[in-house]
Amino acid sequence: MYEMTSPASPGKTPPGAGDTVVHRWAQTPACVGQARRMLRETLGRWELADLADDCVLVLSELLANAVQHADSPDRTVGTCFRRLPGTDGVRIEVLDADGGRLPQVPDPAGGEDVRGRGLLLVGACTGERWGVVLGAAGKSVWGEVAR
Repeated sequence: MYEMTSPASPGKTPPGAGDTVVHRWAQTPACVGQARRMLRETLGRWELADLADDCVLVLSELLANAVQHADSPDRTVGTCFRRLPGTDGVRIEVLDADGGRLPQVPDPAGGEDVRGRGLLLVGACTGERWGVVLGAAGKSVWGEVAR
């Protein structure tokens, strides 16, 4: 699934509060590991630790793409983890201020290039429940992992 809607305006919630955790990161490779740790801790609190491997892979791919490719003027990116209401799942969002550059899904049958296949992994981990939300302040790329 590749959803494009508008506008996106994520809420501001302190880390660890309720069923949503929002955080801003410096747009550097170091934020990927820090965000993975925060996600694992959050999943443990939500009693969803069994989803951690798939969730962390989704987060890693989406956040690494934003760090590498987004042209965010303030050189920050955001993450938002939401426990899905009424389900045993989580929505992972990565936000950046670059609405002009959209993720590109490679041809799964094409070539032997080992790079650029992250969105195929995201699709596999989420059962193709992922997409992009465009807004005035940039974009959110999201994926949902559930039991």
